[in-house]
Amino acid sequence: MSRRVLPVTRPRMNRRAALRGLFGVSVGLPFLESLPARSAWAAGQDPVFSLFMCAVEGVVPQTFLPSDLGELTKSGLAAAGKATSELSRHAERLLFVKNVNWAVASGAGEPHAESLVLALTARPATTPSSMASSTGQSADWFIADKVQPGTPPLTLYAGNLRNGYIAERLSFSKAGEVTKANDNPYKLYQELVGLVGPGGTTTPEGEAAARLLAESRNSVHDLVREELTALMGNRRLSATDKQRLQQHFDAIRDAEVEMGGMGNEHQERCSAEGLELDKLEALATFKYDKNGQVEEIVRLHMSLVALAFACNYNRTATIQWGDGLDKTYYQVPSNLDRQWPFSFISHRTQSDGSVGDDPVAAQAHAEIDVLRMQTLAAGLDHFEARGLADHSFVLWCNVFSDGPSHSYRNVPHLIYGNGGGVLKQGAYVDAGNVKNNQMLNTLISAAILDTGTTVEDFGEGTPGQVTAVLA
Repeated sequence: MSRRVLPVTRPRMNRRAALRGLFGVSVGLPFLESLPARSAWAAGQDPVFSLFMCAVEGVVPQTFLPSDLGELTKSGLAAAGKATSELSRHAERLLFVKNVNWAVASGAGEPHAESLVLALTARPATTPSSMASSTGQSADWFIADKVQPGTPPLTLYAGNLRNGYIAERLSFSKAGEVTKANDNPYKLYQELVGLVGPGGTTTPEGEAAARLLAESRNSVHDLVREELTALMGNRRLSATDKQRLQQHFDAIRDAEVEMGGMGNEHQERCSAEGLELDKLEALATFKYDKNGQVEEIVRLHMSLVALAFACNYNRTATIQWGDGLDKTYYQVPSNLDRQWPFSFISHRTQSDGSVGDDPVAAQAHAEIDVLRMQTLAAGLDHFEARGLADHSFVLWCNVFSDGPSHSYRNVPHLIYGNGGGVLKQGAYVDAGNVKNNQMLNTLISAAILDTGTTVEDFGEGTPGQVTAVLA
């Protein structure tokens, strides 16, 4: 089984460097050894994995979705000239949905916070402030309780958690209990490869692996079998070194044998191939950069969620894309001279408390939409590469239908994957002015398909599912 991640050319390797390289490979062993054992997928079952993503500050409706409903094709979407044209390479796997409205509005007084709460709970928010909370559980927790009791969903964040105003507001384990989000992809990477336990807890195995990682920080991480074999024949290595090499070689072989029952397709899914290890490890000393770093964080989060799903490490996840009142400085052409934060661009004026109609801000917002869809497409590449389209869905929505109005009506919904065959693909459909509780009913039912149950009454609003999105 190939474990190549980032090819490295090393014409010569001394003893010390060789052992550093060996330790680098060892870091992956907790990951290899633990995941197959807990994988229901490997046992021949058909789990459905679900990622819910919600972005902030609205879109520019006129330039976001295609002009006409109907079939989505690569060529047709690319030629549409819209922000979502950036997703054209995934067109046959996509479902665009219009006329989905937030189920209820409580008049909480801070729509930037309330809309995030509504997105996955479909229930009114509490507290008329930036600390608006939920009056019920969010969809990701509902799913987790059904399909992985005792294992919380992955709760991820792309933005500045320390901004002091409307941070994580998307995932709720129950009424009033917001889930603490992880804003650094490196933390999730550590968890997946066994450096830390779920939720960041330290384990003895993780401490040992972390020590090895510290020794291998500047060494290769994808030392392959041929190199190990060559090292075994190196006369400069002591008997002790050779014994350690043999133990490591045996551990890799044992892990591969255990994974053998998973089939070649699953072996390829559940590997570290494709991870941007250089970028992930650069975040080991993480300090948020407000100048557009949010896009890289989203892409890295998505790559790790795809890996977690492919290995059945977790069944459901959320990503909040931006702070509720977002102060990111997007370096798009129309904002290079002004350097307005995204919240001002969204409001079309230099204020968070009023709304204008500045045309340059509108153009900058449209350019940000394009940039976001490029990021989403790059993240979906990881789902595609791991063969997840038929075993999962990724929902992307926004908190508003557009920036200036902060409207809760016709909030854009984009879906990748067929959720185990439940959802349409390659289409742009009209949901018929349904409330998002019905959309969540539909998606939750897909996510818990292997339990043999469906949901018709999640959140508040009209019971039932959105038939327009069903295959």
